[in-house]
Amino acid sequence: MKFRSLKKWKLDDSLCGMVFFSQKLSELLFDYSLDSYKPMALNAPYLCKEALGLIDDIENNLIELKNLQYVIDELVWSIRNDKVAKSLLDIDLEKYTLDLDKTSLSQVKLRLEVLYQTLEPRKYLEKCTEMLKSAIYSCSKSEINSLTRLLITTTINTGVGKTHLFNKTNEFFYNGNAPEINSLSQIDEFLDLISPVIHDFDIFFICSPLVNEVKNSVKAFKIEIIDNLPDELQQFANDNNFTKNEDEVFIQVKGIRKFDCHSARDEGERRLDVLKDLFTLFYHKNQISWHEKTLLRQCCVDSPTIVSRSKSSMDKAFDLKPQRASKELNWLIRNLALKFGGSFKKFNRIVDLHGICVENDVPENQLLNLWISIETLVPSEVGKNKINNVIRSIDPFIRLTYIKRLVDRFIADLMLWDSFVSRKILRKILELKGQPLHRKVTALLCVPEHENLRKELYSELKDFHLLRFRAFQLTELLQKPQNIKKLLDEHSQKVAWQIRRMYRTRNLIVHSGRTPKYIQTLIENGHDYLDLILNEIMNLSCGEYKLQTIDQAFELESILLQKYEKKLFGQDKFTNDTSILVYHLNNA
Repeated sequence: MKFRSLKKWKLDDSLCGMVFFSQKLSELLFDYSLDSYKPMALNAPYLCKEALGLIDDIENNLIELKNLQYVIDELVWSIRNDKVAKSLLDIDLEKYTLDLDKTSLSQVKLRLEVLYQTLEPRKYLEKCTEMLKSAIYSCSKSEINSLTRLLITTTINTGVGKTHLFNKTNEFFYNGNAPEINSLSQIDEFLDLISPVIHDFDIFFICSPLVNEVKNSVKAFKIEIIDNLPDELQQFANDNNFTKNEDEVFIQVKGIRKFDCHSARDEGERRLDVLKDLFTLFYHKNQISWHEKTLLRQCCVDSPTIVSRSKSSMDKAFDLKPQRASKELNWLIRNLALKFGGSFKKFNRIVDLHGICVENDVPENQLLNLWISIETLVPSEVGKNKINNVIRSIDPFIRLTYIKRLVDRFIADLMLWDSFVSRKILRKILELKGQPLHRKVTALLCVPEHENLRKELYSELKDFHLLRFRAFQLTELLQKPQNIKKLLDEHSQKVAWQIRRMYRTRNLIVHSGRTPKYIQTLIENGHDYLDLILNEIMNLSCGEYKLQTIDQAFELESILLQKYEKKLFGQDKFTNDTSILVYHLNNA
């Protein structure tokens, strides 16, 4: 989370809700935000749609009936926590979601079809926008926080690209030539700007000459090989260095209907990928290739634009700087104790698969390799249900690291905002003088007696409304052990649902060749889970325990979770000494 300059704003108190909205949008759409602060994969309308699609797959014998209950459970949870969805219902939620054990599948399907029409995405988006505007006008930050997330999740699932939304947010609120922001009424202009509207696109690629070998086949993909760009595009192409070498050719991809230029480019490249892969079936020595930079012409826009490839979902994980990364690698090589039971070979295989995911930019291949990595990592149990075993095995890793990840991100956000002011406030916790930052920040958030220091922080944050809200939110969540238990249980359940969704998507890709729209979110989440587990295993193998097998790491993590929760939930309230229990350390 980074504080963005508000130089485009003529600030007064009436605009606080709109500033908070813009900051929340930036965090939601930023590629490297913590997974908890990104848009959800699905919300109520699209969970309902997923359930209906799942019923179709059950009827076609592609997926087992037992998978449906998990989606319905998530749908029920989602609607109960969604003010927009609840406002659209005509009757109690229980009337829409029937008991699978007591009702025929056809009746369950019929009732869900009615629910979907009730929560139809366009209708839902209109209601969400209406409620969000009201929350912005009243500066209700809790409402803005939840409604903005619902708005973006719905918009992305409708088909608008995340990159497009991120760019429009920056252009309107922070950069670009848009007018000065001085009135709440300008929120209408922004919401219209990101509203889903379909457009026609022509996309031009610069391609290797090998594509000429399939010139008789390209029409099937609505692709045309052309000698030169249309006259009206020539000057723009030259000005933007969109020129080919003598042995290269221009490719025009036609008939693409998408909501934004980034999604259109992805679709155009997808067609070229299919053509390339089909050609590779018959010719293995070389592959058709093309430049990353493309030229797009949009139906209702006078000027064309240059668009580069979207960032791969595998590239959206947190990275160390090269110098720090090399030190971590040297530490790993010196200390890794995995030696027995084939664990080192298994570890190497998972690292190989992780590398393949990063290098391969085809989403389906990324997800399949991520799933294989997770399944390979988890200790197998004969006679146990595969997906249940995966969820049960990784749950201790998810629960043990969650609060630590939230606190670590908050520390990073504080230091990025103003390290001098942050450290000045933290130094006032005299009992923790000389202790590391995570001790002081955890105490600041968890210890009731530090309310005055928190108020000082809130005051210093001034126009950084989102970070102030995050500090207040974390304090509410972490001050009481019972709140932490509820938080961990909810996060654990969400991850379990997402892991099941990954597994179902893996099965759909393998058995039907279909790919859901939300696959990019699954890849980002799956990558986070895999990295999290691998990091914990490396720490347990290289640290004081010197564990020698992966199975030992999974067993110890389960034991450490029991120790963590026993100590944590045994507290009535936290002090400077006991607040470290919130921030999991093996020796705490």
